[in-house]
Amino acid sequence: MSLSNDSGQGPVVLAELAGSAAYGGGERYLELLMSRLDRAQFCPLLICPEPGPFKESMEQQGVSARLVHLSPLVNPVALVRLAGLLARERVGILQTHGLRSSAYGCLAGRLAGVPVIIATIHNSLQDYPISAAKRWMYRAILRQVIRLANRIICVSEDLRQDMIARAACNPDQTVTIYNGIDLTTLKPPSDRLAIRTEFRVGPGPLLVVIGRLTEQKGHRYLVHALPQLLAEWPHLKCLIVGQGELEQTIVAEATRLGIGACCLFAGVRRDIPAILAGADLLVLPSVSEGFPFVLLEALAVGCPVVASRVNGVPELVEHASTGRLVPPRDSNALAREIREILRDPARAAEMGRRGAQVVRDRFTADRMAAQTVTLFEETRRERRATTAAPQGVHG
Repeated sequence: MSLSNDSGQGPVVLAELAGSAAYGGGERYLELLMSRLDRAQFCPLLICPEPGPFKESMEQQGVSARLVHLSPLVNPVALVRLAGLLARERVGILQTHGLRSSAYGCLAGRLAGVPVIIATIHNSLQDYPISAAKRWMYRAILRQVIRLANRIICVSEDLRQDMIARAACNPDQTVTIYNGIDLTTLKPPSDRLAIRTEFRVGPGPLLVVIGRLTEQKGHRYLVHALPQLLAEWPHLKCLIVGQGELEQTIVAEATRLGIGACCLFAGVRRDIPAILAGADLLVLPSVSEGFPFVLLEALAVGCPVVASRVNGVPELVEHASTGRLVPPRDSNALAREIREILRDPARAAEMGRRGAQVVRDRFTADRMAAQTVTLFEETRRERRATTAAPQGVHG
């Protein structure tokens, strides 16, 4: 397929500058969005800031992908290389993802003359695991470059308000478009026992936590809640799905608390519907989140949830209606709300049904993609109208 500029002849080149090449929330968003693009209208180009499995996966799905290393935070060589790539590919729309990619992308996009730049924010800068000094520097850079974007997409209203307050974003240019999921891939297997058999889960409840094993995801708070639950359900198991730098720390803490046999480490899994089918409850003990896909997936299949009341989570989960919300970093509250759900399976099932309906009504990938494409089109029209406006009267 030949690449096109912004002249309106042929598909416009849509460059997606990913936040990483791993499989996080931003990359899930990109995979869902690009699979729904009309190729007669858009020619997608993925740009990754590092090598990794996401780039390889998207290439296997037929998406053109390029690699431009974006490190360290301030790297003029990387900026020039990115701008050169955008110019060579005649990019008509650049969408960036995350704070680092948005900083580079906004600058490089303007240097390359990209007509439309859309910055997409998936997490708050306040929640990045960095020093106060580095956070101040990030914020200072972001405040200067984010104004170069034509529009800013935030994946929750909480993030939108955060960007307006902390990054001085123009409220009229900053919009909320919620993440959505592909419901056709989330029909759970009918065999509830498959995962329980694989991990030798006995007659007790099975809790599941899914996410990278990092400080942000708050696994330690769930581990500290488990002894209280084991006192009532001695055969309870907690299946921990994911990998990360804190895995050995979590294992050691579970051993110290004498609950090592309760914690089952599954590593990275792609069969999330099967895992949710065997779970009695999904727990999200995070200290920060944008708008988490794992909660959308659990709700979509009717799995009861207990989640931290952080960032955009309350915009998805209504306490005591579609799930249970707890303060972050509060193991006692986690234990209390998990106990409430496990003690009343009928009420938990009803919460699951309501949650599934909410996702079907409001948080589908088709809806997310349609709103995003509409924003692309509106921004392109505005840009063309501005460019075509008369600059003065000549006599």
